[in-house]
Amino acid sequence: MELSAALPGECASFPQIPMAPMGPRDPELVLYVPDMEEIRISPVIARKGYLNVLEHKTHGWKKRWVAVRRPYVFIFRDEKDPVERALINLATAQVEYSEDQLSAVRLPNTFSVVSKHKGYLLQTLQEKDVHDWLYAINPLLAGQIRSKSARRNPQQENSTTTTPTNATPKEVTVNLK
Repeated sequence: MELSAALPGECASFPQIPMAPMGPRDPELVLYVPDMEEIRISPVIARKGYLNVLEHKTHGWKKRWVAVRRPYVFIFRDEKDPVERALINLATAQVEYSEDQLSAVRLPNTFSVVSKHKGYLLQTLQEKDVHDWLYAINPLLAGQIRSKSARRNPQQENSTTTTPTNATPKEVTVNLK
């Protein structure tokens, strides 16, 4: 290693460091490089409140506090719970709401959110809240449901702006990718 003296106004050169060959020394060693993407959570809470969530472990319904902050749905035990018990990424989830699904499970006010790893069956506490929750989770789906409902019952479209309780579409599925 040879260092040369720097002249006035110049920087001294750094010593040369021998370079190691590129790649892992052990051919069986595999290096993983994470692929990260920053997703900003909206500061706006589109909807919050209690929903019944079908628990897989207990096979029963549990009342849970749910907050929708796009692109996520946060599920808590109750309103004051500081820890998120479940998180659904709406960017990769599929929301399903259909008349056939309602008749198959024989439960009113239900819809499902299916993520890459898990499916959630959610039930609103009141029938009038279904459309509001669907709109918060997926505005496109809610608009399609309202549009189909309006086409089925055009006489009610002029009298009210809410979705008629007896008009539900056969099946609407939107992939959020």
